Amino acid sequence: MSRLSKQNEFLQPLRLTSGQALRTRPGQILPCGSMKGSWRYSRCGGFTLIELMVVMVIMLIIAAVVIPSVSNTTSLKATSAARILAADIEYAQNVSITYQESVTITFDTSAESYSLSNASGPLIHPITKATYTVEFGSQTGLEEVNIVSTDFPGGTITFNSLGVPDNSGTAKIQAGSKAYLISVAPATGKVTVQQDGS
Repeated sequence: MSRLSKQNEFLQPLRLTSGQALRTRPGQILPCGSMKGSWRYSRCGGFTLIELMVVMVIMLIIAAVVIPSVSNTTSLKATSAARILAADIEYAQNVSITYQESVTITFDTSAESYSLSNASGPLIHPITKATYTVEFGSQTGLEEVNIVSTDFPGGTITFNSLGVPDNSGTAKIQAGSKAYLISVAPATGKVTVQQDGS
């Protein structure tokens, strides 16, 4: 058999009949979808926005539990809480765009908490399946975190179906002597986190 014919044979896609076992040659790459119908088949597409958001929420939960437990310093607790809040604001914006509905974040500084809701009521947390409310005082390792203040009118910020906030503003989070400012820009809704130097 010539070298060219051997190469052609090597490049031929695998064709399986009923009951035929799968055998691959060294270095052979199965074409996308060649295992369709079998238990090994997996789709060849990418991730959806919803899947990415669920992964992001899982990472937030890990950050909320692991980071404060690793170190008892208040600076890390403040950093962790600021990042959680920033990510939740971005999550609310993504949900409003994905589902084409307004999503509101309501802050309660007296309870050191905030919640996400839409026109139908409170949003459901995609992981815990409970009401999407974050209360720092009840989270392990974040008991010292305080939502010091917010300057959002009425203590709320709402993203419309285009992800545009109804107003801009800043929330201040503090743990011990370390404080962070989480700001939402007008029009774009871009979220920024910076340490409070005051």
